[in-house]
Amino acid sequence: MKKTWIIAEVGSNYDNNLETAKAYVREVKVAGADAVKFQTLRKDKLVSRMLWDDGKPADNPVYRKVANLELPEEWHFELKKTADEVGIKFMSTPFYLEAVDLLERVGVSSYKVASGDITFVPLLERVGATRKPVFLATGASDLHDVEKAVAVLKKSGAGNLTLLHCVSNYPPAWEEMNLMALVTLKKQFGLDVGLSDHSPGNIAPLMAVALGAVAVEKHVTFDRSLPGPDHSYAMPREEFTSMVQAIRNAELALGNGEKIPSPAEKLKQKRIRRGLYDPRTCERTRDAVKSVWLRPQYE
Repeated sequence: MKKTWIIAEVGSNYDNNLETAKAYVREVKVAGADAVKFQTLRKDKLVSRMLWDDGKPADNPVYRKVANLELPEEWHFELKKTADEVGIKFMSTPFYLEAVDLLERVGVSSYKVASGDITFVPLLERVGATRKPVFLATGASDLHDVEKAVAVLKKSGAGNLTLLHCVSNYPPAWEEMNLMALVTLKKQFGLDVGLSDHSPGNIAPLMAVALGAVAVEKHVTFDRSLPGPDHSYAMPREEFTSMVQAIRNAELALGNGEKIPSPAEKLKQKRIRRGLYDPRTCERTRDAVKSVWLRPQYE
C-alpha cells in the first residue's frame, strides 16, 4: 500500500522561541514524521480589529482572543534550513495571500489549506497557481463546499490534491469523528484522502489508515501543560513516536489484499491439514484402504 505521509503539526507550540521551533523540527524527524508544519499568519490579516455594535464601531473581542503566534518571516528560512539539514519536509499553512508568496521564497514543496479557508477563493487560487501538491482540510464543510474548493484549486493549476477529513473541534467528541467520511470523499472525488486529527491518542489515525488515508496530520507538543492555544490537545512527543510506529505496523498488516498464504504459512500446510496415515506405522500414505484421516499435529 501507499506509505502514509505523516505531518507533525507544531502550530504555535514553539512558544515564540526560535530554538524551541528548531528543536521541534529535529525531534519530530527522530520520531519518524515525514513533514513538520507551522502556521504563517498575521492576526491583522485574519481577524478584523473593529466591528459594528449597535450602529457604532467597537473593538472586536475575537481579535483580542486570538492567541496563535505570528511566525516571523525570517524564521521561516531558518526553520526550512534546519529541516533540510535533518532530512524532513518543511511546511506551513498560509493564512493570508502574501503568505503564499513568502512560502514560495522559502521553497516549500507542498501546501496545507486550513479548514476555515475552504471558501477563501483568492487564497485557493494563489495556492493552486504554485502548481504544487495541496492538502485541503475539510473541517466544518459538506460535499458541496469541498466540490467548489476542489474546482478552484484544479482550475488554478494545483498539483496532486489530498482531501483531509477533519473535525474542527479541539478536541472533538468521538461521535463527531465520522471517519467513514474518508470513504465518501475518496469515492466522490477520486482523490487521495487523509486525516487532520485533533482527537486523543492514535485510535483515529490508525482507523483512518485502515480506511484508505494516505496522510495523517497530528499536533505535537513537548509539554501539554504549557500555556498556548495548541498544547492542551496536542500529542506528547513520546506518544507521537509510538503513533508513527503503530501506523507503520498497520501499513504492513494491511498488506496488498490478495488472499494467498504467506511464505511461513505455506511451510505449515502439511502440519495443520489432515492427511491419510497408516494406523500401523503412523506414516503418511496414499493407500486409502489401509489408512485413516488424522492431523499430524494439533494446534
